[in-house]
Amino acid sequence: MSKLATAGITSLLLSGSICAYAQVESINYNNNRVMQGSYYFGANVDDPDGESFFVRNRYTAADAYFYEGIDPLPVQLGVFETRPVLRLSPVSRSNVFLSENDEVSDTLVAIAPSIAATTTWSRHRLGLDAIVQHEEFLDSSEESATQYGIRGFGQLDITSNFAIAGSIASENLRENRVNVGGVINSRERVELDRTGVEANAAYFAQRIRLRGRFSQETFDFSDVTTPDGLLLDQDFRDYDETRVAANVEYAVSRDWAVIAELENVDREYDNLTAGGVNRDISGNIVRVGTSFELPVSLRGQVSAEYQSFDPADPTLEDIDEFGLNADLRWFLTQLTTARAFASRRVSDAGTTGASSALVSTYGVGLDHELLRTVILSGSLNYETREFNPFDREDEQTTFDVGAVWKLNPNIQVRGGYRFTKQESDIDPFEDNVLSLRLSFFP
Repeated sequence: MSKLATAGITSLLLSGSICAYAQVESINYNNNRVMQGSYYFGANVDDPDGESFFVRNRYTAADAYFYEGIDPLPVQLGVFETRPVLRLSPVSRSNVFLSENDEVSDTLVAIAPSIAATTTWSRHRLGLDAIVQHEEFLDSSEESATQYGIRGFGQLDITSNFAIAGSIASENLRENRVNVGGVINSRERVELDRTGVEANAAYFAQRIRLRGRFSQETFDFSDVTTPDGLLLDQDFRDYDETRVAANVEYAVSRDWAVIAELENVDREYDNLTAGGVNRDISGNIVRVGTSFELPVSLRGQVSAEYQSFDPADPTLEDIDEFGLNADLRWFLTQLTTARAFASRRVSDAGTTGASSALVSTYGVGLDHELLRTVILSGSLNYETREFNPFDREDEQTTFDVGAVWKLNPNIQVRGGYRFTKQESDIDPFEDNVLSLRLSFFP
C-alpha cells in the first residue's frame, strides 16, 4: 500500500513501518508497508515437490546475512515463534516544520517496543504484529506524540498447493510532513486513524502461480491548527478505499517468470472540499512484467503498467498514464549489493485545491558488509509530484547514509544522516536529520 502517514523521522529510525495489509502496490501512503520483522506477507504456498520455479534465493544481499552468535534469534513462546525488539533513538532535525525561511531545529527521543509472532505449526498459521512508539521533542512539545499499531493475521492451508489468508489491523499515526499531502504549515502533525481488513488467496501448480487479493480500508484525519491558532480542517480528507487485484505468473524457467496483474481501485471521500469538489475516484491498473534471478548476479522484478482513473466530479480530468515499476538487486560481490527501483502511482493530494497527485519515484542504493558486525549503506531517491487539476509540480530529493554495528545478538547500533530537499512553488524546504538507533533483542 502506498505512503504511510507516520512521524517525520520514523522511517529513518525504525527502517520499517508500523503494520501492513497488502502486497499489491497501493496508490495511498506506502509501497511496502510491512512491519520490520513481520512473518506475514499474504497467502503463501510452497512447492509440494520442494522445487519451486518461483524461489529467488540464489544470492544473499550484503545486509541480509545471518551469523550465529552475532545476529538475534527468535524467541520461542509455546507454539509461537516471536521477534520482540526495543528501539531507543535520539534524533536531531534542522527543520522540524519544513519551513523555507523560518527553520526550527529540535532534538527528539523516540522509544518503540514491538513484537512480531507466528505459530510454528506444519499447516495453517496464526500471528500478530504490534508496536507502540513515543516521540518526545525537547523544545517543540506540540510535536510529541504516541503512535501505535496492531494487526492479527492467519492462513488456512486448504491443500498442499492452495491457501487463503487474511488480516485485520488498526493504526493510530502521525502524518509525515515530507509525504504527499503532508500538512507543512501546522502547529502539530496531523493525527490519522487507519483501520482495514484484507483477504488473500494463492494457488501453485508447477510453473503457474495464481494470486488474488481484496482489501478495504478507512482513513480518518484529525484537524490541526496553524501557529497563529487558526483551524485547519482535515475532514475533507477522510475516505474509504476498496481494492481488488488478481495476479498470474508463469515460470518460463527457474531463472525467470512472466507476470500479468489487474487491480481495481475505488476511493470514496466522506465530504466535499471547501470548493464543493467531489474527489471520489475509481479506476484500474494493468501491469505486465517479469521476475527473475539470473546467473549474472542480478535479481528483481520489472513491470510496465497502465493506470486509468475516472474522477466522479465532471470538472476533473480523467487520469490515463503509462509507467514503470522496477525493483532490482545487483550482487556485485558477496559483500556488496547495489539496488535500484522505480514506481509511478496516483496518490491522494491532501490539499483542498487538488483532487489527486501523480507521483513518480526513482532511487538507487548500495549496501556493503565491511565486517560481519558492520554494515554500511547509502541511497539516493528522486520524486516528482504532479498535482491535478492545477499546474503544480514538486520535486523532492533525498540522500541518506548509515551504518549498523552488531555488538552482539542482543544489541545493535545504527547511526545515520538524511538530507531532504523539496523544490516547489508552494512548499520548498530543506531538512537535515542525524539519528542514532539502539536496538535491544532478548
